[in-house]
Amino acid sequence: MKILFIEDNKRLSELIKKNLEADKFVVDVASTLEEAEINLNNFGYDIIILDLNLPDGNGGEFLIKIRKKNYKIPVIILTANNNFDIRIKNLNLGADDFLTKPFKHEELVARIHAILRRPRDLSSNIFKKGNIEFDSNSGELIINNKEVKISKKEIILLEILSNKFSKTVTKSEIENKMYDNNKEISSNPIEVTLFRLRKNLEKNKSNLVINNLKGIGYRLVNAKK
Repeated sequence: MKILFIEDNKRLSELIKKNLEADKFVVDVASTLEEAEINLNNFGYDIIILDLNLPDGNGGEFLIKIRKKNYKIPVIILTANNNFDIRIKNLNLGADDFLTKPFKHEELVARIHAILRRPRDLSSNIFKKGNIEFDSNSGELIINNKEVKISKKEIILLEILSNKFSKTVTKSEIENKMYDNNKEISSNPIEVTLFRLRKNLEKNKSNLVINNLKGIGYRLVNAKK
């Protein structure tokens, strides 16, 4: 899951980013609404965490703008303002949840998972095909009724491929989901993760395989009998 976190407090944003990444999320931080809009127009996100008071405007105005553009990405408002009227106003504007600072990290993660489990997203949370069952929220992978432990990067990669089962996913799409926008990507990191994921699927006798379409991308498909 990739998160756009809009927060101008550098210390807070670095702490939350670090904690969320430890929980297997990929996080891009924007400190202004302008930067957030650029990111949103150029990269794909599964959820937005939005502060209200930002240097170049109010988060509520940004929320109105993206809803008018028909962005259906879930939004959690994160703010120090616990005013009841402000809470109701932003929920009516299209926010999916509202969390007041200070908060416990575990509550933020629980709220993220709760939103992503809602009916509009259920189809993308649990993937069942052949002898595989994969929960992209928890990262749990079951093959042949046995739990298989895979790395954080393998979880993200499997989520990307399973969400587009049998369809081709380009390398740039995978890079966008697997890494935050400021991270320098060393040579062939995707190929290394692909190799490890393929090995785990093969070792556990999965009847799904990952095909490499040279120069085009990759896809998860049923193994040929």
